[in-house]
Parts: sequence; structure tokens; C-alpha cells
Amino acid sequence: MMNRKILITTGLLLLWGMIAGCASRDSRASGMTDEDREVRIYEVFGMDCPGCHGGLENLVLKIPAVDTATANWKEQRLVVVVKPGSSLDDELVYDAIRRANFTAGGRIQ
Repeated sequence: MMNRKILITTGLLLLWGMIAGCASRDSRASGMTDEDREVRIYEVFGMDCPGCHGGLENLVLKIPAVDTATANWKEQRLVVVVKPGSSLDDELVYDAIRRANFTAGGRIQ
């Protein structure tokens, strides 16, 4: 009986892992390289700890043209990758930065 429970649990974990792996967004799987992707870097002031960036990333990810958003509190930067074929208005990113209670600096790249 115990071996059966272990076997079922292991099978379910493997299945979940395969599903999660298939659902993840990976540009390498689509054949896109980093050179094919539009990357924008913004200055963000006021992030004081590692926990600060999560809320900002979540707000920026709600912008339809944004594929990924990664904030770095030490460098005071936000890196945004634009979805292929999309147009991103910088003002939407600046608005998200303000709504996260940070100060938007300039766009570096």
C-alpha cells in the first residue's frame, strides 16, 4: 500500500513538472534569440530592498505589450522585454512605476 502511494505521488509530481515545463514561456523554444527581442531599460528610484521589486514587476507585466519585466533594487533598474510584434508606450511603464510608489527616471535603453 505504501509503495503504491509513493508511486502515485511520484507520477503526479512528474506529470505536474512536464505540464509546468510546457507552459513556461521560453524564447529559445520559439527560435527567437536575444537579438530578435526588444529590450528596454528604465531607471527606477526608491527601491530599497529585495522585496520592493515584486510589486513593480507585477504591475508592468499587466501591460499587454510586455513579455517580461525584471526589476533590480540594487541597480535601481527595470528591464522590460517587449512582446514580438508589439508596440510599447513608455508612458505606460512610467505610470506603472509611479503606481508602485517609485520614482521613474529616464529610459536608459
